[in-house]
Amino acid sequence: MPDAPTKWLYDALARYERPLIRYALTITGDLEHARDVVQETFVRLSREHDVADRVAAWLFTTCRHYALDVCRKNNRIVAMQPEEMNNHASEDLQPSAELERKETAARLGELVGALPVNQREVIRLKFDAGLSYREISEVTKLSVGNVGFLIHTAVKSLRDSWQQEAIL
Repeated sequence: MPDAPTKWLYDALARYERPLIRYALTITGDLEHARDVVQETFVRLSREHDVADRVAAWLFTTCRHYALDVCRKNNRIVAMQPEEMNNHASEDLQPSAELERKETAARLGELVGALPVNQREVIRLKFDAGLSYREISEVTKLSVGNVGFLIHTAVKSLRDSWQQEAIL
């Protein structure tokens, strides 16, 4: 069991490691780079002592900046294709349910991928990472109202596209 001063770090690692890797992967387009970015993010967190009340926003902001630095260093920012996303289904699903879930997830990923970059980012931070509007605001440096507007607009666009496909 970790001692009290490091328990918050272990808690943050347990809660945010996977969402951060997914987020970094959407920026870098490479799983190994994403893992490196998240590792460096947690190394940097271990040196911080006054972020406990805003750890999620701090982690995603730091991860975002470092991932963008890695991309600049590699002189490439690659948009990840939905089929490249690592979707793991529950082993309890029947094959037909699994196939339907994968198809739905892939199509939803395509629709999210078609959104403008700023809408795509706030949607992923909200629904993949589970951040609040305030935390997304801190990460992206947008106002909370702007974050809300972008999420609302993106969800409406996704709903309209999904319903349009259902009609066809």
